[in-house]
Amino acid sequence: MDILPVLRNYGIEEITSVSTGGGTACSKYIIQTPAKKYLLRERRKEFCPLEIILFDRSVMEHLRKNSMPVVVAEKTLSGEAVCRFNDRTYELLEYVEGLEDFVPGDKDQITSAAHTLGKMHRLLHNFKPEGKKDWQREFHPYLLKSELEEHVRNLPGIFNGSEDTLVRVFQELDMLIEDFQTDNLTHTIVHGDYTTANVKFRNGKVGSIFDFDWTSFQNTLYDISRGIIYFCFGRNAPVDGSDILSLVQPCQVETENSRVFIDSYRKEFTFTGNDAENLPYALKETILGARIRAMRKVPDTEKGNLLDSSLLKLLDSIENSFG
Repeated sequence: MDILPVLRNYGIEEITSVSTGGGTACSKYIIQTPAKKYLLRERRKEFCPLEIILFDRSVMEHLRKNSMPVVVAEKTLSGEAVCRFNDRTYELLEYVEGLEDFVPGDKDQITSAAHTLGKMHRLLHNFKPEGKKDWQREFHPYLLKSELEEHVRNLPGIFNGSEDTLVRVFQELDMLIEDFQTDNLTHTIVHGDYTTANVKFRNGKVGSIFDFDWTSFQNTLYDISRGIIYFCFGRNAPVDGSDILSLVQPCQVETENSRVFIDSYRKEFTFTGNDAENLPYALKETILGARIRAMRKVPDTEKGNLLDSSLLKLLDSIENSFG
C-alpha cells in the first residue's frame, strides 16, 4: 500500500524506511521518519465502529493515566482517534524501543506479568469507558461448537484419522456449556488477549502491553487463563506471535509456574475460591478455542492436524493438575 497518504493525516510528510510488523490478524508497518519511529496498524473491520474505537481508546487512556505501560494511538490533525482511508481504518502509535521478548520459565517475568495483569484488572474494575462494547466472550463454548460443526459439515474427511479426538473435543465443549457458569465469577474490563505476543519486557519487568482490540467486560479468568497458558506452560519452541501454528503449538502444564502467576496476581486483585474452582474450565475453553479458531488461518488440508493427541494430553493434564 501507499502509506504516505495515511501518514499525512498525522502531519507526517517524509518517511525514511518502512518494514512489516508481526501478528496474524491485521497489517502492521514499522515506520521511521526523520524525527520518530512509529507503528501503523490497520484495525480489523469488526473493530472499526466508532463506539468500539471509543471504548478501546478510553480504556487505554485510563490505564496510561494510572502509570500502566500502555501506548495510546496518536490523534490525527483533525483530532480523530483513527484515520479512515480507502475504506480501511488505521491507528498510529509511537514505537517503543528496547523491549524484550518473554523468556520461557523466567520467574521474574512471570511474576511481573501476573502483577501487571492484576493491577490492570483492579484499575478497570469500576471504570466506565466511553463508547459501547457488549461482546460475548470470544471462546464461548457454544460458538466453538458451532464453528467446529461447520468445519465437519462443510469439509468432509478433514478429520480422518482424528475421529476419536474430534469426539472428545465435542464432549469437552458440551461439558463446558453445561458446567462452566461465569455469572458468579469476578468480573472487570479485561485485556482479552493477554499473551506473550502482546506483553513485552524491559529488565525483567513488563515494559509495554499491546493490542487492546479484544478488551471488553468479562470474567477475570478470561485473561488469567491466557496468562497461565502462555507465560507458565512449557513449550518446545518460543511463541512467535506472527505464526498461528506457533501460537497453538503443543504445551505442557507447569504447576509451579502457574502457582507463581496466581500468587502474584492475587496480591493486586481479587481471586476468589469460586474463581479458583472454575480455573480448569477457563483453561480448557482457552486451549480448545485457540485450536478451533486457528482453523480459520490454515489451509483446509491442515485443519484436522490441529486436533491431535497432544490436545487430549493437555486437556487431561489440566484436569489432573487444576481439577
